[in-house]
Amino acid sequence: MGVPSTLFAQQRTTPLFTAGVGRPTGAAATSKRASTPQGAANPRLLPDISVVGDLIADLSPDGTTQEDGSRLGLREVELAVQAAVDPTFRADVFLGFSDAEGVHIEQAFMTATSLPIEVRLGRFLTPFSKQNTTHRHDLHTIDHSLVVQRFLGEEGLKSTGLYLGHSLAPFGFFQELILTAADRLGEAPEGLVTEEPTSKDVADLAYGARLRNYWDLSEASNLEISGSVLTGLKERELSAPIGEVTARALRQTTLGADVTFRWRPPAQGLYKSFILQSEFMVQQNEDYDLADSPAPINIGDFTGLYVFGRYQVGRRSYLGARFDTVEDPEFDGERTNAFSGIWQFYPSEFSKLVAKFERVSPKSFEAFNRFVLQATFALGPHKPHPF
Repeated sequence: MGVPSTLFAQQRTTPLFTAGVGRPTGAAATSKRASTPQGAANPRLLPDISVVGDLIADLSPDGTTQEDGSRLGLREVELAVQAAVDPTFRADVFLGFSDAEGVHIEQAFMTATSLPIEVRLGRFLTPFSKQNTTHRHDLHTIDHSLVVQRFLGEEGLKSTGLYLGHSLAPFGFFQELILTAADRLGEAPEGLVTEEPTSKDVADLAYGARLRNYWDLSEASNLEISGSVLTGLKERELSAPIGEVTARALRQTTLGADVTFRWRPPAQGLYKSFILQSEFMVQQNEDYDLADSPAPINIGDFTGLYVFGRYQVGRRSYLGARFDTVEDPEFDGERTNAFSGIWQFYPSEFSKLVAKFERVSPKSFEAFNRFVLQATFALGPHKPHPF
């Protein structure tokens, strides 16, 4: 049986001397206190700096399923630098380091702190759906769901632009409305050239909206039901180039709805909890049939969903399961199903161990199994992700 973490904390904070021994008293103590500099708690204006490491072991029987092709890898190291800039703004910067992508900007935004609404400027996780606002290292399931990976991206979707958020309760329950305007929808694909930039006109920017609705059902449970919409232009490759033009900018609109139920009894909050979560998405893609196209572009519309549940079996252990189904855009809308079982263990709030077994069943390919292990660690004051 391990030593409680509170005991370690007491050991670290216990003075090396006892009362009356080795401690200045009387006038000496008064003089020492008077000579101690008084002022701001952070006179050097140092920001909060933290590091998160995300380590992956892919032991799948038919070969690794990781995007970088590794069996044992450091999927990403995330460096966070966060601080108040002045009384008007705070800034948050998240940098990612990985062998596959090198150094890249995960998020970098400034937030206005003196306005009645939340205003962000910069790059942020797109507030579309529930799961997309969480970094991969903090997911309960190691990877994003199939529908998020296929519709939004392997690591989810980021936006660079303007974020407006406002909390309200006109109907007696908590609501949050979020509106975004971004330079484009996702990352620009390599090698595709359109006649005009996708963001040439203001109307062609990527726009999004999300409405969260939250109810306390009892002292032990709550319910969240939310909806999202995201629309913008995407480059679609032509079957044959027209001069230097190799793609058309066509509109893509994605609709999403998510439900999350949480249960945690107050008397057993450290040992018992349960989460049931589901998301459903519909992606609509514009077609292109004009005469000057070498061939029509008919992408089609797709749907997908997942259902995830997790039950806490001990103070540090959790068991979970997830079912995924998606009309896969990468395979002309053919449906792919998957079922996974997850075990999580938290040695402390600064580390996490996860094991995941997943059975993936594409329609036109042989089903395969995945077995993935994850270990994460956090150094420094890493801020929690949105609730």
